[in-house]
Amino acid sequence: MKHPSYRSLLASGLLAAGLLATWQGVQHFQPAKDGAPVPGPELNLTYADPDGPGPRQAGEARVSGELVLDLKDEATPEQIAELQQRYGIEAKLNSIHAGGAQLRLVDVDESRVPELLEKLSADPLVESCCPNYYYELPAEEQAAAAIFRAKPENGFPNDPMAKYQWHMNQINAQKAWPISTGADVVVSVIDTGVAYRDFKDFKMLEDLENTKMVAGYDFVNKRPEAIDDHAHGSHVAGTVAQSTNNGKGVMGVAFSAAIMPIKVLSARGGGTLSNIADGIYFSADHGAKVINMSLGGGFAEATLRTAVAKAHAKGVIVVCAAGNESKGRPSYPAAYDGAVSVSATDFNENLTFYSNYGPAIDIAAPGGDTRSDKNGDGFPDGVLQNAPVPGQATRHDYLWFMGTSMACPHVAGVSALVESLGVTNPAAVERLLKATARSKGKEGQEKGYGAGILDAQRAVWKAGIEFGAWRLGLGLVLFALPALAMLRRGYFLGLIAALPAAVMASSGLFFLPLMSSSPTPPCWMLTTGLPSWGLHLLGAPMHGNPLLFSALVPVVLSLIVVDIRPLRSLVAGLSAGWAAHLAFAGLTGTVSVLFIPGVIGTLWLLSNSLFLIFLATVLGEEQP
Repeated sequence: MKHPSYRSLLASGLLAAGLLATWQGVQHFQPAKDGAPVPGPELNLTYADPDGPGPRQAGEARVSGELVLDLKDEATPEQIAELQQRYGIEAKLNSIHAGGAQLRLVDVDESRVPELLEKLSADPLVESCCPNYYYELPAEEQAAAAIFRAKPENGFPNDPMAKYQWHMNQINAQKAWPISTGADVVVSVIDTGVAYRDFKDFKMLEDLENTKMVAGYDFVNKRPEAIDDHAHGSHVAGTVAQSTNNGKGVMGVAFSAAIMPIKVLSARGGGTLSNIADGIYFSADHGAKVINMSLGGGFAEATLRTAVAKAHAKGVIVVCAAGNESKGRPSYPAAYDGAVSVSATDFNENLTFYSNYGPAIDIAAPGGDTRSDKNGDGFPDGVLQNAPVPGQATRHDYLWFMGTSMACPHVAGVSALVESLGVTNPAAVERLLKATARSKGKEGQEKGYGAGILDAQRAVWKAGIEFGAWRLGLGLVLFALPALAMLRRGYFLGLIAALPAAVMASSGLFFLPLMSSSPTPPCWMLTTGLPSWGLHLLGAPMHGNPLLFSALVPVVLSLIVVDIRPLRSLVAGLSAGWAAHLAFAGLTGTVSVLFIPGVIGTLWLLSNSLFLIFLATVLGEEQP
């Protein structure tokens, strides 16, 4: 059970970064001194207790004299002005994007911090108020590793260094691709940025050439270009969606997904709570369906908890690293409700020496161990991706990192594979990932594997093939009502027209991947039931649009074709199949209806399904 803990130090526990040493097959090198990363904006940090004896202990790094104020979203300008006057403060927006979430910063004299923390936290206009804590990546020495440039491989994928990505084999990534490659899904990488384009002295990574990118933001430098001047964020993004089958480098889990680069950590690997929360809100508001946060700390606070909860409520699955402290305690944001906590495994599927463990873990994924070569390929058993060289960010290479930071994006990538198949409710995605993980039993769950080791093949099989079969079966059952009416009237031609419509509306040709020899899925739209075509036409954020997840389309078509006998039969079959698709979504919770929250959304789906069953029956009965 996930629960808050206030006992550990934030600065020392932050995040599963996994930027520990990597290995070079022949020649090792250390970052050059003159290539040290350029610091981000200078911050005046303090480790003093911000509120006297209480849950916030001294020793947690925070920005001196700065509070993060999360106001209620509906707060009016007049109310905000009155609040500022009442407390004698100026509450400025954290960024140009923070207005919707009303996420603000308050700069005051350090002596006023305890008083304002108490008073603002109790104000009815305030959702949360806390010190602006400082998060940073571990300060372990980073040794990057270059490997030889191999020629493209034959077959799919032809990425020459993919054979060294044992971690992709551990999760069966390639076996999942005939069913899904993550198309139409946006994954936000909240980290140090991504080397996704040329910018000033920085160059785009060569193995991101075909990776789709959507607009992100740099909350550290307050600019649209979320460029990676560190290395960590690019490595994480590569695991999610590195360009694949391009004859270069390595592969990514969901290579058809799009990356949203969000920079909240500076070149030195540190960042503030306010920017991390702002990055979460930005991602949820700008179309991300998956958030990857390979960062965290050892204590809980309200601002980040609220941001995670709101993103989850907007239909975003939030995937977080469990932490690298080798402790049996929760790490945050990973342990918040609404987040998926990911521990790390090595080549032999054992929990790594650094991974946090315990009952707060949700699932395990490969994080690597650069100290060993258990597979005997002559290289370290880290996670391999294209990234800037740590300490020399204008240089790029193919690097092995290790950490729960590296495990986390494997789960984010498989989440994208699943969402591309129409399972877009974040709670349903998490349930499915856990249900298809390779379980280590009750003892494994207690140790820190959670539900087990991530399995991409089993996840997409369940989301695409198994769920498709259930939709089809339900569609055929409901189709029996208008079909029997047509048979009673001897209208066999109408039956022949209606059956394909019922199949396409209920499940689509979900079985096409099983009939194809292609290493990637056949036509996406044909493998999806008609109500879910919005997923492919409008993108995953619009999946569950009430215009399609309702009776509207079949009703309109029935009015148009009411006097055309063959088409009336076709719409009867389509209505039965449409009813099955909506009923399955309502009964399983795989889809959240946009703008219609919670239980009301479920009732919406089921009531529209019942009406469509009635409509299909009426259209079948009205055959002359």
